[in-house]
Amino acid sequence: MKLKYMIICIAAICCQFTASAKDDAEEYHIKAVLFNGDSIEGYIRNDLKTGLKNMFSKYGSIHQYINVGKEPKGGETKRYSASEIKEYRFVETTEGYPEGFTVVSENINTPGLFKPHNSTRGFASELYRGENGSILKWNVWESTGGRDSRNRLVPAIGVKFKGAKAAYFFMINGRMSFALLLNYLKKQSPELRKIIDEYYNKSKDRKAHTQELKDNPSTILLLYDDFVRTHGPLNDTEAEETPLMTEEDTDSGESAETGE
Repeated sequence: MKLKYMIICIAAICCQFTASAKDDAEEYHIKAVLFNGDSIEGYIRNDLKTGLKNMFSKYGSIHQYINVGKEPKGGETKRYSASEIKEYRFVETTEGYPEGFTVVSENINTPGLFKPHNSTRGFASELYRGENGSILKWNVWESTGGRDSRNRLVPAIGVKFKGAKAAYFFMINGRMSFALLLNYLKKQSPELRKIIDEYYNKSKDRKAHTQELKDNPSTILLLYDDFVRTHGPLNDTEAEETPLMTEEDTDSGESAETGE
């Protein structure tokens, strides 16, 4: 079963890789800022090796690498990791993102068995950026349950509070899920934990509050803004300002061939 699933995943990567040539090149045009302060501009180029590196990385649902070329087709490309690129913005504007859609490199909570607060640095779509935090979107694996249970990729929306170790989701595939965020805050800030728990889980208006959050995920940051005014931001000693490159990242600076 695992082999069949792996073959399907590899086939999907190949389809994505070969389909890119048919798409509008400007949809892949980005401007990026690196953690070392440099800026780059180019086109995201799907290639098999980068796809496989993402798939077999520590947490396969979260992209940790992108492949960028100076031109939409032909020529050399360069692979970058989430430990190198701070953020990248798509140059082509849309109605929802008049300045171009932004993807950021961030520590994202990737819970494991007996380790609920593991985190992995990877790329996440930025839905909102505020003074005291941001709202991010990434993918997680979810089990369908039942006798013929399957794992599937579903969207997760979460919050990265200023001063927190990582981004924690509060919504998976449209369902509210505060357990990991509240568990994290139990030690880091019992006061903030109580505020969020009361507002979304125990208040008489909790249904209206959770619906408000579904409609506009950034509203959770309003609670944090009020908290920061009187308590200051979180101060997790494990939070990192600038990521350190690992041995795995040293490969990302090499040129990557494209299969066009």
